[in-house]
This record gives sequence, C-alpha cells and structure tokens, in this order.
Amino acid sequence: MWWGIALTAFLTLLIIFLVYGFDRKTLAASLGALLGVFVTCVMGCIFTDAFKIHGAVMAYSESLLYAGYQNLNLSQIYMSGIFIGASGAMMDLSVDITSAVNEVICKKPNIGWKEAARSGMNVGRAAMGTMTTTLLLAYSGGYIALLMTFMAQGTPIDNIMNYKYVAAELLDTVVGSFGLVTVAPFTALTSAWLLTKKK
Repeated sequence: MWWGIALTAFLTLLIIFLVYGFDRKTLAASLGALLGVFVTCVMGCIFTDAFKIHGAVMAYSESLLYAGYQNLNLSQIYMSGIFIGASGAMMDLSVDITSAVNEVICKKPNIGWKEAARSGMNVGRAAMGTMTTTLLLAYSGGYIALLMTFMAQGTPIDNIMNYKYVAAELLDTVVGSFGLVTVAPFTALTSAWLLTKKK
C-alpha cells in the first residue's frame, strides 16, 4: 500500500507539473488531488476490512500466488488498487477546478479567498456528477458479460450482490466515487488560498 501511495503521489505531481509547469497552480491542484487520494485510501482500508473482502477477488490473483509469490498480501494490493484506479479522475477534477479558480482570480485580482473558493466549489459541483458517473461506467463496463451470465442463469439480485467479487467491485466504485467527491472542496480551498495570496 505504501508503494501504491508513493507511486500515486509521484505520478500526480509529475503529470500536474507537466500541465502547469513550476507554479502555484501545480501545488494547489496536487494538494487537492492527493488529499482526495488519501481519503480514498483510508475509506478503502476501513470498508475492505468491514466487509471482509479478500484480495483474491482480483483477476489473476490466483495465478500470481501460484507463480511463487505466496507471501503477497492480496488484500492490501486490492486496497491500493482502489485509490490508484480513482487517482486519474481525481487529477482531472483537481486540474479543472484549479484552472477555473485561477481564471476567476485573473479576471478579478482583488477577489477574496472565500469568494474564489466558492467559485471553485460551484465548478467542482458541476464536474463531480459527471466524473463519478464516468468512474461508475468505467468500472461496470468490464463486468457486463458477468452480469449477463447471472441474468441468463436467473440468479436473484440479492444473491448477485452477496457474491464477494461483485461486492468488491461495488465497493471499489463507491469508495472511489466518495474519494472523488472530496477532491472538489479540497482543491477549491487549496487553490483559492494559494492563488489569492500575494506573490
């Protein structure tokens, strides 16, 4: 999990740096995205333990164990997969909000940080809905054949929801979406505070 956090933090900083260059916007967007990743990581750990989901639900996990890596903690790999999978959408949202706040500040240089944060939240609220839907569709798209198999067999819906691998995918989507929702206020606040400060 620590390697997952380190990799996600490195890629977030690198990609946002490539977008903005060495600027306060890079710091603001990176902080917003990384705070969202942190929330997703914590929620993933809590709910994976609470629902007793083992990492063996992941594709190819058995092959990995049979290849001679029996000491791997598959549950931690599953947990890290939750926030790594959602980190791209979090970066996207944080860059969108930071750009919007920066544009507002450029047009109205004497704006206060609270008003700038409110503008960032308005933009974030609009973008969050489509981003969480994107996350949901991206995850569920890979399981259409599995769901159609259940339908063809006439499996009741409550039985489907109780299968560990279905529950794991639902958890992945819900936790990733909740983490994504937290990116908007974090980024609105960090970008408003950092970008309204006098250089």
